[in-house]
Amino acid sequence: MNQQSAICNPCLSGRQAHSALGKMNIQMIISGVGGQGVLLVTRIFSDFALREGYPLIGSEDHGMSQRGGSVITYLKIGDFNNPLVKRGSANILLSLERNEALKTLNYLRPSANGQNGGLGFINASDPNYMNDQIRNYLKEKGIEIYIFSADRVASEMGSVQSTNIALIGFASAHPRFPFPPEKLRQSIDRVTPPKFREMSLKIFDKGFIEGGRLIKKEI
Repeated sequence: MNQQSAICNPCLSGRQAHSALGKMNIQMIISGVGGQGVLLVTRIFSDFALREGYPLIGSEDHGMSQRGGSVITYLKIGDFNNPLVKRGSANILLSLERNEALKTLNYLRPSANGQNGGLGFINASDPNYMNDQIRNYLKEKGIEIYIFSADRVASEMGSVQSTNIALIGFASAHPRFPFPPEKLRQSIDRVTPPKFREMSLKIFDKGFIEGGRLIKKEI
């Protein structure tokens, strides 16, 4: 049976709710399976939002997370009331598992009225695992998808459990990713357990470097 828990930050003062980075209204989906660190990714972005003074609301759908089942986080940063992200409205998808990505692609918003479509970043070893029908549909809708072997980077760096950090680093290299990489580094530093902290930051940096190289080729 699925279990949901809420994430919210309703008590910000008027002064706190205005970040130096300006207004932000971002809807995110973070998906994967139990054991991949989906909830740590959620905590990192939540820490960013709270430190910058943004309102934060969301929910976590744990499912059978301890047995490798689906785990999905709905996260909204900005002026929102309902924690759930509707299909076709997410700005960002971060997926730590290729099959879970296919289940959650439909949350990404299409381009419309001069606004860019959503951005999806997927951990998968095969960059061509999506079939042409899906790729053509996403392209038609103006949705950008980037597939990156975050597992490989984490494994090469000696910390396979840090696949999630590698994917965040990779995504941070995209010019439209709305979270400054230096701010995310600070959140990783605060949220990651001390024994993994130094390695996590190195893996984030490695993912960012590879993202800068690979994403530039596709834009």
